[in-house]
Amino acid sequence: MKDKIKLLIVQAKEAGAESISLIPSNDGANEPDEKRLSDLRGALAVILPMLEEADLIALVELLGFTTSSLRRKREAVEAIEATGVKDQFRLVYDTFHHHIAGEAEYFPEWTGIVHISGVVDPSLAPEEMQDVHRILVDKADCLRNVEQIKTLAAMGYKGAYSYESFAPSVHADENIEASLKTSIKLIENSVAQ
Repeated sequence: MKDKIKLLIVQAKEAGAESISLIPSNDGANEPDEKRLSDLRGALAVILPMLEEADLIALVELLGFTTSSLRRKREAVEAIEATGVKDQFRLVYDTFHHHIAGEAEYFPEWTGIVHISGVVDPSLAPEEMQDVHRILVDKADCLRNVEQIKTLAAMGYKGAYSYESFAPSVHADENIEASLKTSIKLIENSVAQ
C-alpha cells in the first residue's frame, strides 16, 4: 500500500493537484468491524506523514455499497480524529453513496468535495442501486440531491460540487454540454426555492 500511495503522491504533485483520493475496497470481504476499523486507522497513520511531507490533502471517499470496507462518514471521521491531525484529511460526500448507505449524518465541516448524481428508477431499492444507474440529476431524481445539497449548505458547507455520473447513457450523450446545463439549472433553481 505504501508504495502505491507514494506513486499517487508523486503523480499528484507532478500534475499540480492539491489532493489525492483514498477509496475503500469494495471486494465484499466481510471483516469484523473492530479489525476493519483498526486497519483503517493504521492505514491513515501510515499515509499521514507522506501527506504532510508533500503538503497534500487526502479525500477519503466512502462507498455506500454493502460490499464496501468503509460505508459511513462517522467511521471515517473517527478514524481521522484518531490520527490527531485534521488538516490533511477531508471526506468526499457523495449523494449517491449517502443515500444507498442510509446515512443521516452529513459532516459538512469535514467535507472536501461533494459528488452528485441522480438515479431515476423508482423500482430500485437502495441496495440494488449501482454505478450504472447514476445519471445527471433531473426532476425524477430518487436520491433527493436537492434536499442533500440544501442541508449541507444550511450546515455551512461552501465547497465544490462535482458530477459523478457513470451511466453509459451519460457517457454517450452527444449533447452533454446542454444536458449538464439543464441539470445544473434545475439544481440551482430548486436549491434557491
